Amino acid sequence: MRTTPARDLRVTKTLEAIDTTFRAMMLEKGFSAITVKELCARDRINKKTFYRYYETLEDLMSETMATYAAAWRRRTTHLHVPEDLAEVAREFFRFGAEQDALYDAITCDPALGVVQRSLQDDASGEHAEIVPDGYTPERWHVVYAWQSSAVLGMYRAWVADGKAIPVDEVANLAASLVCDGFEALGAQPPNSPSRPSTSVS
Repeated sequence: MRTTPARDLRVTKTLEAIDTTFRAMMLEKGFSAITVKELCARDRINKKTFYRYYETLEDLMSETMATYAAAWRRRTTHLHVPEDLAEVAREFFRFGAEQDALYDAITCDPALGVVQRSLQDDASGEHAEIVPDGYTPERWHVVYAWQSSAVLGMYRAWVADGKAIPVDEVANLAASLVCDGFEALGAQPPNSPSRPSTSVS
């Protein structure tokens, strides 16, 4: 967690430089390859300056993630799951499409599983905590985990394919699949056993 010495212009510029360099290094090499030593060398500051504001690199990552999580909570504060499940799925894609490259790097890198879960928990806010009528806390935990994982998996696939599908199209597809499964496609899944005929001769 960042410590909070008195802020002045010099402090502000130092923190902005650390943030800018950290974001660049995340895109270049990924979190696991970043060291405080290299970050400080790039910023031409000593390690003592870094540790004045952050106890660890993980704290810097958490602060970066918090900006995305806060923006997501503001955007979806009016939505409630399960009633608005389809719209939450759509908004996840639209939100992601508006973010910078670092958002996708954090969201899609399998090596950042712990970081992603932390971001998801932070972003979920009250959505994950309020148990809807008709659910026990345990059942809701499973349902919410399924919904979150399904949407995230589809988003990662979209990013991996270079976001080739227009955002509104893929957002609507994701919403349909989360709510209705393969039936939303209007066709059987490939290689599935034929459904028995319901016609009467």
